[in-house]
Parts: sequence; C-alpha cells; structure tokens
Amino acid sequence: MAAPGFNGPIKPKTRASRAQGTGELPRLGLHPEVPGACTTPRCGAVADTLLEADLPTGWVRAGVCGSTDPDRVWCSGLCATYGVALAELRVDRPAVSADA
Repeated sequence: MAAPGFNGPIKPKTRASRAQGTGELPRLGLHPEVPGACTTPRCGAVADTLLEADLPTGWVRAGVCGSTDPDRVWCSGLCATYGVALAELRVDRPAVSADA
C-alpha cells in the first residue's frame, strides 16, 4: 500500500483538511532542467579562450578564487550557479598537519 502523498493518488484538499493541518503534500511545479545538461553552445567554456565582447547579452563570467577550475562563461545565472558549485568543490586546500 502506498503512503499517502508519496506514491498514491493525490486527493483534493478540502476546507476541513486544511484547517486541521492534514492536507496532502504540495505538488511540485515545473521540473527545472539540470544545468549540467545545458545544450547552449559555448556554455561552460573556459573564459580565457573567448572574446567576451562576442558573447550574447546576459552571459555570465564566473570563477572561484583558489579553485583548480578556470573561470568560465555561462549562458544564464542558473548555469553559472551550477558551475560555481563545481568550482568550489575543486578548491585547492592546503594540507592540514597533524600538529595543528
């Protein structure tokens, strides 16, 4: 048997269920695209290999200080956020000694 609100059919909310706090889980809206699967040409390209003046309006250059990943250009803020998160994972952290 499916747990209500997860795998079972969604029941319409009634005034009584909302008042008692027993309503179903909210439905999610549109599913956002995964930025790693962006099909825009040059999205995520290394920024030093492109002339930024040739990029369309709205493109973003983003990078993380100390990252081994170079600055890149992104077609949107969503893709840039994804790229910055990946660059943060690649920050070259100094080794911590056992004496510290």
